[in-house]
Amino acid sequence: MTSPDPIFIDFEGIDGSGKTTLSNKIADYLKERGIPVHHARDRGVFRSKISRAIRDLTRDPSFLRMTDVTELLLYVARDAQMIDEYIRPKLEPGHIVFSDRYLYSAVTHCHHARGLPREMVDQVVEVAVRGLWPDLVVYCDVDPLTSRIRKKIQKVRDHRKSGDFGRKGLMGIGFREEMRNGFLDLAKEDPDRWLVIDNAKSTIEESLQKIYNRIELILQKKGFQDIPNPHWADLSQPSQAETSSLSTEVQNLLAIEDSETRIEQSKEVFFKHLNTLTETQPGQAALLVTGFDIPESHEIRKKIIDEEPAMVAFSLKGLKSEESLAFREQLADVEPIFIARSLSGMSTIPKAIELREKLAEKVPDQIAMALRGNDTEEAWALRERIRKEAPAEVLLSLRGIDTEPAWKLRNKQYKKRRYLPQLMESLGGIDTEQAWEIRKELAEEFMPWVLLSLKGLKSDLSWEWRQAHVHRAPKLIVKSFGRSDDPRAWELRKAAMKYAKEVLDSISGLDSAQAWELRAALSTKWPNTSVSSLGAGNQSERAWKFRWEQLEANKDNLLLLKHLAKAALRAAEDDEIDELDDEDENDFT
Repeated sequence: MTSPDPIFIDFEGIDGSGKTTLSNKIADYLKERGIPVHHARDRGVFRSKISRAIRDLTRDPSFLRMTDVTELLLYVARDAQMIDEYIRPKLEPGHIVFSDRYLYSAVTHCHHARGLPREMVDQVVEVAVRGLWPDLVVYCDVDPLTSRIRKKIQKVRDHRKSGDFGRKGLMGIGFREEMRNGFLDLAKEDPDRWLVIDNAKSTIEESLQKIYNRIELILQKKGFQDIPNPHWADLSQPSQAETSSLSTEVQNLLAIEDSETRIEQSKEVFFKHLNTLTETQPGQAALLVTGFDIPESHEIRKKIIDEEPAMVAFSLKGLKSEESLAFREQLADVEPIFIARSLSGMSTIPKAIELREKLAEKVPDQIAMALRGNDTEEAWALRERIRKEAPAEVLLSLRGIDTEPAWKLRNKQYKKRRYLPQLMESLGGIDTEQAWEIRKELAEEFMPWVLLSLKGLKSDLSWEWRQAHVHRAPKLIVKSFGRSDDPRAWELRKAAMKYAKEVLDSISGLDSAQAWELRAALSTKWPNTSVSSLGAGNQSERAWKFRWEQLEANKDNLLLLKHLAKAALRAAEDDEIDELDDEDENDFT
């Protein structure tokens, strides 16, 4: 009996698109039915040790000066090794090979996002491929906002440290969006080979069923025996992911003529839908309630605290009410990491001080991070208590502190050549000659962290360094000058606006003509951030007109509605809404 021909299936998509989850679930199903399935990146991990090492090299942010051509060659080398070491050998009769990313990702990364000529990229790719293209490419499409929300939720659930970034992360979210556009272009070029799955407007079961139906046709064509259809979803029925009534309610909201009533109702519509999310997507509900310190938000936290304790703990950052402190006490033993982080900026509140003392032994590193910029006696006593257990984080906690005790601690680690990235970050906001001597010495090896240390600086030298690196690290550069109205800041915003939505974060609260021009220019690309850049306190007629216009154009955007709800609460003057640190909410607006 002749064995079936081998099958090669590739899954593509931007980070947070769900491709890894989908590819592994389908691979597992086929394995359970007795088909030999080999996954080149099982559970997201390369099968080749060499490929893993090359990936680590391309991700290392310290290689800020890596050129686009070098990056292309490394990306292709990574996949070439995987092809020769794993994929080709496994493509035996009757076998199936799955890949989570193939050389298509190199094309979108290096051509569509970086801008290298397509002909050059294709020539390099062909050297690695040598004719081996997949039988099927499953592109898991998802809008960038959904991608960011998913990644943020997963990051919190996995308890990953904030502030971690790779080279791609230096560019900003616009880089990922350019890659998405590139994938869609590639799918149009080869529609017979590509299957585009809208993984935001489908449930996971619906996406799985669509993919399997296509794979089933290939199995039949290649000579595999029939296997039972998994029937994950009935595709003849309307998608469960599209049954939300948000757009209808937003349309009704926009139809209200009285402006005060409409503003007030925006809050009601937002919290109504958050309550709906608690049943289906509790993690997203917790993420979207971040920053709210009112009874409605606390009711939502109560509903999901058992199911999503990490997300609820994360949502408490910046909140200072008695209710928020009660949540912290309830979760302190369950989610000490995020409870510790949530204490940042609460230097004088007695209950917060008690919680810091309680958690100091359990999560000393997170307590140290919560002391960032805190120069009180209590903070220094706590640093002394935990400095041996969390030396790097204690250094980070010195950010912006330009005192003799702070420099004594910095100089001690500097002489030992230890924790240098953290040392650099601790210099944020310090524009002295002593700080610049360290920056200059460490710039070659630790440039991304040097750029982070420019945060808040106004000297001519700081602007020169920003201008020199804005094209390789636009996200970090824009974060470093914040809401500056300096003409040089506007030049940098213009240079960074293709990739870094942080240009909008950097004009938060600014009401100048230039600020409005930038909002208008980027409102289609990043409607959420363009609205949040107004600041919740901006209650002008022009600001509300802009908010309503963006909501009209994005009726299904619950995050956008959140920004209106914030502004509505500020208008009613019944809530204190703090602008969150850029490591938190601004990551996904």
